[in-house]
Formats: sequence, C-alpha cells, structure tokens
Amino acid sequence: MAEQSQALAGLRVMVAVARADGRIAEEEKRQITDALAELAPDLSPDEVFAERFDLDEEIAKIIEPDVQRATYRAALVLSMADGESHAEESKLLAKLREAFDIHDDGHSVVEVLEHKEPLAPVEKDEQKRESESKREVLGTAIMAGALGANPLPIVSFFTEVGVFYLQGRLVRNLAWYYGHEVSMKEVGAMMATTFGLGVARVMVVQLVKFVPVWGSVVGGAAAFTTTFALGEAVRRHFAAGGDFASLTRKEARRAYEEIKKGAAKEEYEAAKDEIAKKALEKRSEIEALARDARDGKLKDEEVANRIKGLE
Repeated sequence: MAEQSQALAGLRVMVAVARADGRIAEEEKRQITDALAELAPDLSPDEVFAERFDLDEEIAKIIEPDVQRATYRAALVLSMADGESHAEESKLLAKLREAFDIHDDGHSVVEVLEHKEPLAPVEKDEQKRESESKREVLGTAIMAGALGANPLPIVSFFTEVGVFYLQGRLVRNLAWYYGHEVSMKEVGAMMATTFGLGVARVMVVQLVKFVPVWGSVVGGAAAFTTTFALGEAVRRHFAAGGDFASLTRKEARRAYEEIKKGAAKEEYEAAKDEIAKKALEKRSEIEALARDARDGKLKDEEVANRIKGLE
C-alpha cells in the first residue's frame, strides 16, 4: 500500500530527527510507541525505531507533496520541542527542505501552546466550582471531538495542534479554578511526562491520517475521549485537594486510563450527535484556517486565536 509505505517512511524520518542529537528521549519514544499501539496496531514499533535504515531511501519514498509537508513539520516540531538547537537536527531539516523543495514552515505546537490568554475566573464556592469545571471539561472535549472529526489529512496538523492546545488550556484553567497558577509551558511538559500527550504523539497522528486503514480510527471519538479523560483526571485530583506538583505519573495515568475506557466513552455516546453537528458547522472554518496557516498567512498567535474562535 503506497500510503502506508510513505507514512512509515515519514515516521522513520521523524524518529531520525528526534534521535539526531545522539539518542531519542525515552518520553518521546514512549509517546510514539503508545500512539502507534492505539492508532496503527498492525504496525510494529520495531519497524519505526529500526536502528539500521537508509535515511535517503526513506526520504525518497515520500513522493506525495502533502505527506512531504507533514513529514517536514513533524521533524521540525520534534527538533524544537526541547527548546534547544542541535547541529545534526539542522542538517537533517535542511536535507528535507532540499529533497521536498519546500520553504521552512515555522508553525510549531510549542509556540501555539505558549500563546497567552485570560485565565478562567477563580471560583471559591465548591459546588459552583465543581459544576463549572465539569462543564468546561465536557465543552472542551466536544470541541476537541469536532476538530478531530475532520477527515482531511492535509488539515490534520492544524486540527491536532488545535486539540493539543485545547487540552493544555483546559488543564491550565482547571488548575486556576482550584487556586493553582501554572504556565502553558509547564502544562505542556506535564501532559507529556504524566499522560503521554506530547508533541511526538501529535506528529504521529498527522502522519497516520494519510493511511485510510489507520486514519479511520483517528477522529472525533479519540479526540473527545482523550480530552475528557485528561480533564476529568486533573479535575478530580484538584477537587480531592491535590496540587500541580503532586500530580504524579503513576496515579494520574491510572485515573486517566480508567476514565478513558469508562466515563469518557459513555459521555462520547451521549455527545456524538452534537460533535458531528459542530464538526459539520465548523468544517469550512477549520479548513480555511489550515489553508491560511499552511500558506504562511498567519502568525502563531493568530493560529491560536483562530482555534479559540472556533468554539
């Protein structure tokens, strides 16, 4: 299957860039492995993380312009995720630009996540705080589901960035509801280390969407349940008196997985008609956003504002 061959090559290129500074970070490897297990179960991680493959041959396999752009963006974002620039990463990115004949695409998940906006109001009344925070979790999950339901691979980078941005903002707002102030950068790091929802996963999702057999399972349901489980796990932790620092990986991940398999699926069944309706209503706006961002007409702050404006 040509699409699968190109997507696999893109994943290998992405891993090569992540590994360019000497080794791939364990957290990045875990995110990629977890995402593959969920989204492309018939693909062995060993095929992606193979130590020996000819990078030039893998690059040459990627012939569709949209897959080329997706591969380059995935490589670019992973190279920027740790906030450091490495010479070998820069060389690989230059090789990709030359091979694919594309201009540098500077839009990154990291920069969009750092976009600042007003925080949710602190709520002192416990009963009101619980109802409002639950409403925010559900509302954000529905919007994430609408973004994730867009079937076009060419806009998946921006829809997945949008889902990740909404998830980060949700966690930040929930923290503020319960009296804990954290930055979006801190939230992004926590989402990656605690829940495995980092930029590596975002990049895997956009490449997987090019393969019909794999991409069919990446949609509104996955975006909704992931967002709902994340928000509800964090909300329950804060409601029980916990703070941001005590949100440990083992306990939080257990709660996240339980909610994702249980309550999140139930909520999705109840909300799927609303998600489908919102996805249809917002489709033209989402695709216009993707086109404008792809063509370099929007700065990162404008991307974030347009995502926020979709709600």
